[in-house]
Amino acid sequence: MMEPSPDVPASAQSVERVKVLEISRQKHPITQLQAQYSFADIKTDGPVQCHWRFHKEHVGLTVYGQLKGCLNLECARCLESYQVPIDLQVDERFVFEESLTAKDKERELQSDDFYEVLDEEGELDLKDLAQQFLILESLNHPNCERPECRFA
Repeated sequence: MMEPSPDVPASAQSVERVKVLEISRQKHPITQLQAQYSFADIKTDGPVQCHWRFHKEHVGLTVYGQLKGCLNLECARCLESYQVPIDLQVDERFVFEESLTAKDKERELQSDDFYEVLDEEGELDLKDLAQQFLILESLNHPNCERPECRFA
């Protein structure tokens, strides 16, 4: 289990975007942040609680997250609203653009090569990352649990 970074400023406790350079310059290899997000296009029962951890690597960052909340969905069969509790784990790898060679950009992808390229001088949009995972999760629940709505 990773230990929290003692140098996380209190003012950074509910952020939507983080500066990549600030994370990579932290004294500790792991930085943690807490956030709450609400989304215009995803219906939830209150804000989604997010716990983010950033692990510095030589060529980028790995972002771990835990998203907790409750999705308000509409059944594809009966059109009634229903709720799905969520407890999602995020594990995304970001590689700094400067660390990629031309050969890296041209080679065929292998199973360990799934990462996003990130500008070290840029920002990482945590709210957007959470939104992507919530959208994928909502697509996994097209119908409610009523027996007549279950697909055979």
